[in-house]
Amino acid sequence: MGIMMEFMMKLSPDDSFKNMYQYHKIGCPIAWISGWLNKVSLYKIEVNLDTCKNCGLCDKACYMPSIDEKKYSLYKPAMENPAESFSCSKCLQCVEKCPNGSLTFKAALLHLKK
Repeated sequence: MGIMMEFMMKLSPDDSFKNMYQYHKIGCPIAWISGWLNKVSLYKIEVNLDTCKNCGLCDKACYMPSIDEKKYSLYKPAMENPAESFSCSKCLQCVEKCPNGSLTFKAALLHLKK
């Protein structure tokens, strides 16, 4: 289901499927499970703040800051990391758009998040 939603979001020229995705996260039991699994994850998106140039391309690629730009940011340390949010689908657009590799998606031991 998540793969299908990601495919539909990439085909959409506007934000209509992003809104549909948020509805999907609220109304689908499978999405509830995947959202909960973002809290207990074998894989995570890490930000290396030492190499980050604060260009903001990761936030522009991620749909989470577009939903609430005052709450989520991958590169601003004072804000909530959208990759750890219930609504993150791990589409990895943020990692792909980072020009200097400051974002990485890697396996971790069972990583419990707050």
